[in-house]
Amino acid sequence: MTEGTTEGHSLGNGRYVLQRLLGQGGMASVHLAYDTVLDRQVAVKTLHTELGREASFKERFRREAQAVARLQHTNIVSVFDSGEDVAPDGSTTPYIVMEFVEGRSLKDVLDEQVTALGAMPNEQALKITGAVLAALEASHDQGLVHRDIKPANVMVSAKGVVKVMDFGIARALQSGVTSMTQTGMVVGTPQYLSPEQALGKSVDARSDLYSVGCMLFELLSGQLPFDGDSAFSIAYKHVQETPPAPSTLNRAVTPAIDALVERALRKDPAHRFPTAEAMREELERVLAGEQGGGNTPLQASTPLVIGEGPRSVHAAPSLTNFPPVQQPYQPVPGPPTPPPYAAQTPPPFPQVAQTPPPFPQPGFQQPFPQATTAPFPAQAHAPAPMPYPAPAASGRNGCSTAAIVICVIAGVLLLAFIILIVVVASANN
Repeated sequence: MTEGTTEGHSLGNGRYVLQRLLGQGGMASVHLAYDTVLDRQVAVKTLHTELGREASFKERFRREAQAVARLQHTNIVSVFDSGEDVAPDGSTTPYIVMEFVEGRSLKDVLDEQVTALGAMPNEQALKITGAVLAALEASHDQGLVHRDIKPANVMVSAKGVVKVMDFGIARALQSGVTSMTQTGMVVGTPQYLSPEQALGKSVDARSDLYSVGCMLFELLSGQLPFDGDSAFSIAYKHVQETPPAPSTLNRAVTPAIDALVERALRKDPAHRFPTAEAMREELERVLAGEQGGGNTPLQASTPLVIGEGPRSVHAAPSLTNFPPVQQPYQPVPGPPTPPPYAAQTPPPFPQVAQTPPPFPQPGFQQPFPQATTAPFPAQAHAPAPMPYPAPAASGRNGCSTAAIVICVIAGVLLLAFIILIVVVASANN
């Protein structure tokens, strides 16, 4: 079926009448058609005739219909029907009947914005990306990876509703590697390809998030993160090179947005956002900061703030994140002050050995729990001066008592001696 014969051609036993070509890709074409049974406009995607002869491509096309038919979401183009049209010459044309979205592709919207402004405004770019992430969240919940997220596969309706389409190369996460997606076969668009896809490795939901990061980078800066003369050179850059921060290309981009893109574009999937939901929630926090214009929501949503210049997109979190954590530990040099007191405590002990032990000990035990700024807390808090006169007083009292006793004894002896003399004298008379 050629483009010149599409108008008026029908599929599905005459049910879908093709009217005009809406778009064309490397694998399929999309036509505006009329559903004669339900009396409505629909979009019909038809596989190219030359590819329809290959069983692998036909199987991939059939899986698109089955996969997307299970997805019911505002931001996903609905699939109504699918089938295979057989021409009189025996050739087959697989087709999918989808919801017709009156609007333009995100690629056309972006081209218009780049021409007028150089890039898309931050708020608009974030809102569109958030809708794409919501669609992927629903897709990933069903175990489906899109594998070809790009502006050309996103529609923006006349009412501003974002719709993700073309799950033609989606792969069920729970299914094994098939002949269509075998190792070494790169499926997707080079400019938005994740490093693991470029290397022919297995992919998961985080590969879609990398592609979303590439798309967001393009919306914000008007440029692709990586480009080249061939698909191979572009794929090599995805694996080995570091893209600049969007703010180096568009000064209106904030550090919070830079951080969001940086995390999405990390080489190692383990260092990206774990799920589409997690990335969407972070994006919404950043968007709240953009709309509010305040610092509080913006700071709360920037765990990996990019201060200046390009950063590595595959490295672990920068060490620049850790200095603020050291601030609580700045007072740590203060507490080590007790060691000087401990070092100064030994000298008093030899002196105490020369005095009665009960008096100094209580005074030296108190200062340690009561750490103060005074140089010598033992003297400041313990009643040390008081005990020392006490022993002296005790010594003098002891001597006075002994003297009194001696004097009493001497007096008694003297008195006895006087009485003896008196008695002797009386006897002589």
